[in-house]
Amino acid sequence: MGIICGVCYFILGLMVYKKPPKQINGIYGYRTPRAMSDRALWEEAQRYSSALMMQFGVIITAFGVIGFWLTDVRALVLSLIAVGFYTIRLFTRVEGRLKQMQRAQQEQDKQGK
Repeated sequence: MGIICGVCYFILGLMVYKKPPKQINGIYGYRTPRAMSDRALWEEAQRYSSALMMQFGVIITAFGVIGFWLTDVRALVLSLIAVGFYTIRLFTRVEGRLKQMQRAQQEQDKQGK
């Protein structure tokens, strides 16, 4: 399971990296309220999340390979933990980056007025 999930993560990240969505939409790409609130945030969310998904896909795949030496139940638990952890990590890192960008934009707006 870990190998399949890791490969899927990598492929999805590669797809968004190679062909990022051109417009803000609710179907394709990294979609959270913060990412969809502004064009610059949207573009950064696509760029950064796709790079992280490829990195995390490799790591999750590695956990899946390690699972070959474990019992079925332990391999499944390891895979679920890896997928869950890196999914949460993806959102926290991307949202953190977008929050920093929002703050910087707000500071620029204050200084420009």
